[in-house]
Amino acid sequence: MLQPQGLKLPFEPARSAPVIFTSANPEKMVFPVEIISCILRHATFVPEALDTSPTIFFEDRDAVIELVCASMKTKASLSLVSKAFHDVMENYLYEIVMIFRFDYVPILLQRLRTTIPGFRNPRGHKCRRLDFYLGIGKIPYADNAWYEGGHTLWGLISACPRLEILMARVVRSVYGPDHPHLTHKALWMTIAACCAKTIRRLELYGFQIRMDRVEMMLRYLTKLEACRIIGVGPFDQSVDIYDDEEPKERFIACGDRSVTLRDCWDYSKMSGWFDAPTVGEFKAAKENSHWPPFATSAPYILPCLHTLRLDTIYFSRLHQFSFPRLRHLDMTFYLDDGLDLYAKNDHFPVSITHLTYAGRNVPFSQIFCLFPHLQQLSVAIEPSEIPSSEYEYIAPHPNLEIIELASWNGAYDPQSLIRDDILAAVRARKLPSLRMIKLTPPWEHSEELPLEECEALGVTLQVVLRAKPTFTGMNRRHHHG
Repeated sequence: MLQPQGLKLPFEPARSAPVIFTSANPEKMVFPVEIISCILRHATFVPEALDTSPTIFFEDRDAVIELVCASMKTKASLSLVSKAFHDVMENYLYEIVMIFRFDYVPILLQRLRTTIPGFRNPRGHKCRRLDFYLGIGKIPYADNAWYEGGHTLWGLISACPRLEILMARVVRSVYGPDHPHLTHKALWMTIAACCAKTIRRLELYGFQIRMDRVEMMLRYLTKLEACRIIGVGPFDQSVDIYDDEEPKERFIACGDRSVTLRDCWDYSKMSGWFDAPTVGEFKAAKENSHWPPFATSAPYILPCLHTLRLDTIYFSRLHQFSFPRLRHLDMTFYLDDGLDLYAKNDHFPVSITHLTYAGRNVPFSQIFCLFPHLQQLSVAIEPSEIPSSEYEYIAPHPNLEIIELASWNGAYDPQSLIRDDILAAVRARKLPSLRMIKLTPPWEHSEELPLEECEALGVTLQVVLRAKPTFTGMNRRHHHG
């Protein structure tokens, strides 16, 4: 098992079930191997880990990872009981792979490419979920290894051709601010080429990707149900060339903590992590990278996508897509008229029920009009500027039940938004279904919050304290990691 070190993750079995034998000899089991296989499967299965339904919008990521780690330990222990148990568990040992330390990557790549006796395909064909958490929890990794093979995640993506879930968070370990890695476009091409027919959930954090390459990659992933990409940069048609070559370096100005990121790996000087043939594969993957053939023109339809989070939304590019089933949208934008322009497009996703928003110059009244099916609205109030609303001439919003004002900084006072906007809409009978206003986290002077006013209008004002997650930056907008 690729055990995370330095993180407080439990390692008790996720689930357990009795197995009965008539003899210590595994060949004289009471039950056939098929029955034992079902029992062991039930004892180690974590359904939450393979979930791609809309409920993942509310998942506790830390809890799911803890369950998976416990299950992985149980699988490894059961595989050591006997050869019969090992043969049974071989079907499940690599179904979910989580990596917390880079030094496990070379041996894992070798194992995933190995075909063991009695099986037709390499182990990697059994992998359905692959997670990278590098540099998380104060576990460092060598940044120089990134530029040797990070553009294919060191061959692991192509080693898992039936991958359904790919989640990766890579934190730079050099001194300075946590900015996205300079990422070669071969990574996006590899995902498009290897995962187009299988991937259902894609989450990338800590990778630099320009919006035109987001567009290029996503159009292939027609089975995608949930997508979260943090590190998206703008594509400026007046300056940038569509899908051009990547810059080899990037300077990030931050005073005495400024840093220059460089993609200038010398393949004649191997890092020592991988053998020469593998390094040759990494080099060839970068030099020969290309997009798979694609014949369909815009708009590109993603028929299964229900959850979308990009840390910055560029509406001038997003209108290339149609999301007929989109329900959860997490968006940030700072253009004065960006939302207006996108809303006039025929492919604007009016099906959205849950919206997480950070932006400027868009009042609540406009959001209510643009998203008629909205049930829950979460606003990151620290970076947002919400103008006051006029509710006299808008129709009532019949579906909105919960409004959350989220922040990590207690210096932001939410009272004006509550009193002058939200409660004003309730008084004007524009939010007949609103039942709760959530504040995250609590402010120092909670006794000054308009609790009585909310209660008089039939609205619960709830103060919620959420602990900051171990895997910072991968949960919902208010975590800001």
